[in-house]
Amino acid sequence: MSCIFFSEVLQQRDVLEQLKNEDFDLAITEVVDGCAYAIFEHIQVRAHITVLSCSRFDHVSDVIGQPIAPSYVPSTQSFFNDKMNIKERFLNAVTFYFGRFTFANILDKEFEMAKGILGIKRSWRETMPESSFIFSNHIPVLDFPAPTFDKIIPIGGFTVKMNEKVLKLDDKWDEILNRRKKNVLISFGSNSKSKDMPEEYKQSFLRVFKSMPDTTFIWKYEDPSENIAQGIENVYISSWLPQNELLADSRVTLFLTHGGLASVMELALMGKPSVMVPIFADQGRNAQMLKRHGGAAVLQKTDLADSDLVRRTIEEVLTDPRFLKNAETLSEMLKNQPTNAKEVLVKHVEFAARFGKLPSLDNHGRHQSFVVYYFLDIISLLISAIVLIVYVVVKLFKRMFIRDKSQKRKSE
Repeated sequence: MSCIFFSEVLQQRDVLEQLKNEDFDLAITEVVDGCAYAIFEHIQVRAHITVLSCSRFDHVSDVIGQPIAPSYVPSTQSFFNDKMNIKERFLNAVTFYFGRFTFANILDKEFEMAKGILGIKRSWRETMPESSFIFSNHIPVLDFPAPTFDKIIPIGGFTVKMNEKVLKLDDKWDEILNRRKKNVLISFGSNSKSKDMPEEYKQSFLRVFKSMPDTTFIWKYEDPSENIAQGIENVYISSWLPQNELLADSRVTLFLTHGGLASVMELALMGKPSVMVPIFADQGRNAQMLKRHGGAAVLQKTDLADSDLVRRTIEEVLTDPRFLKNAETLSEMLKNQPTNAKEVLVKHVEFAARFGKLPSLDNHGRHQSFVVYYFLDIISLLISAIVLIVYVVVKLFKRMFIRDKSQKRKSE
């Protein structure tokens, strides 16, 4: 959210007064920006819940006192998995601290503005950790294992449509999928549009399509008027795709995607092999997260210029049965989890609305200093004690040696 828009929202006095008069039991917000937290503080909402659109946000982990563990937990914007060499561990740590500083700095500036407009006293660093619960958009079985707290509740996958009655495709898509035995879906999401990619990448894709005439490519391309694939019979261009429904269809054999978390959840639950091409933000982490389960191959965005590499990667995923088997195994695990994400979400919302803030779930570690949190005070005392003991022992041995030596001289 831009600072100008943020300021305009906070100056809507009539709206803020109306919100205050509603006397809400509970408020829910995403933590990408701090506008909602400023409003919560101003209208004195009884309790609130924080939602993470990603698996984790580095600045949130830092503020709530969640252990980071950058040696084996990929940061929000990392392109590495959990098995990192020394160079990757260093870069992962740098990425974490950069992300933490960047987002935290934005929220700090927003709250400085909010204090001037609304007259509130506390910042997001104090209000956000008071969330009754923190809903995290991740599935533990799918994600990297990482330190967590009881108030961090995984609700990943609840947005994915699983009911077969609502997943039925219309006749147009049914006809397209029936043309060939292999169907590859290509989409880079709503932010990274295919029409905006470099021309070199577009032409590379077209060469790949032409070299695989027995495969239908369904490409989400936001400007069909360009007729970019004109004359290539095995390509279907559309500015919008019923992605969830297509991935649920057994005739779709592969998904080439940017690795947005919503897409990753859909293809993981539907058991589809994939080629991941992360662009920015958490997409690199998501790609590595899925790759570790054996159902996905990962390319860098610069690899798209190499049509031979792209074709070989697609063909490898299509022809190697291990990719499909691993994807289906993961899907079966996710569909048979012991808990239901929708039920978990609803029950925790009802609980928070009834009981408000839950200070008993607050992590005391976030209130401790760096020295106390990492036992540096105790370690320093132990080191001091060891040094003192060694010093005393050395002194005693020196005195005993000198005394024995002087007695020996007297006897001589």
